[in-house]
Amino acid sequence: MLGDILPAEAFGFLLVTVRMAALVMIMPVLGDHSVPARMRVAFAMMVSIIVYGTVRTQLPPMPGNIFDLAALMIRELTIGLMMGLVTRILLTSTHVAGSLIAFQTGLAAAQSFDPSQGSQSVIVATFMTLIAVTLITVTDLHHLLIMGMANSYVRFPAGMALPVADFATVTVRYVSSSFMLGSQMALPFIVFGIVYNVGLGLVARMVQGFQVFFIGMPINLFLGFTLIMLLMGSMMNLFLDQFRVLLLDFVG
Repeated sequence: MLGDILPAEAFGFLLVTVRMAALVMIMPVLGDHSVPARMRVAFAMMVSIIVYGTVRTQLPPMPGNIFDLAALMIRELTIGLMMGLVTRILLTSTHVAGSLIAFQTGLAAAQSFDPSQGSQSVIVATFMTLIAVTLITVTDLHHLLIMGMANSYVRFPAGMALPVADFATVTVRYVSSSFMLGSQMALPFIVFGIVYNVGLGLVARMVQGFQVFFIGMPINLFLGFTLIMLLMGSMMNLFLDQFRVLLLDFVG
């Protein structure tokens, strides 16, 4: 009797762990490169233990052969990766906004490592992403991410066929929403860049021999930093409000 129960329980826990591990490794805040891999693995195991106790009756029976088992594991891993990717896309709006701001204020050449992207990016985008991650944890929005991990079995039951078309539609919608949110956050800087460069062009046309670049670049940097200082709070409030709405819409 015990020999029949233990393999089934081990299979069910492994099935949950595959999805939870994929989610933790990809999703924002919890899956950033700044978080040590051991902590992410430990957190994934802890969440798997909790989630398994609530969904163990909903899991499919253990397959009778290795091929069905491998297919089931790959299916769960893919669902976890897709869900983590969608939540990660929501955070890229700050990267879009920071990149647009950097190009408009002349800071595009200053780059640093962005832990959320895992690569080099403009320093303004890195700064805004770090602020966004800090505010997500301070305002407890990361609890929604954890809640979405448990609710994933409601939206995507274990053993179901991969909803490839649904994921493609959702991904396209959230990519467009993230880009739109980033553009809205950077809209004052886009307007500033257009007005400022048009003004410099008019000055260059009216005053022949005027060194527009050497005079305009320091002023552009000063005004850019001033706008960042004045508008950062409003931009982050807009991000948090939209991030909450989009995340609730996705995780249910």
